[in-house]
Amino acid sequence: MNVDAFLQAQLARPLTHRVTTLYTSGTAKTHDTRSLAQAENFAIGERRKIGRELIDRTTGSTVQVLRVLISLI
Repeated sequence: MNVDAFLQAQLARPLTHRVTTLYTSGTAKTHDTRSLAQAENFAIGERRKIGRELIDRTTGSTVQVLRVLISLI
């Protein structure tokens, strides 16, 4: 199998899990993944942000991550 065919096959896989990051301001951001392992990997990085003062790139305001959830789509 060549590289292009492999990449196309991977991209064709369905999205199965969603990581939802909840902020103290009431907003939420989601990231969809193709497996539970990918979701856990992404969630680890998001969980490291819990309780920290962060700057929202879209608004420039200070936000805090409250909770990170993984759900089945």
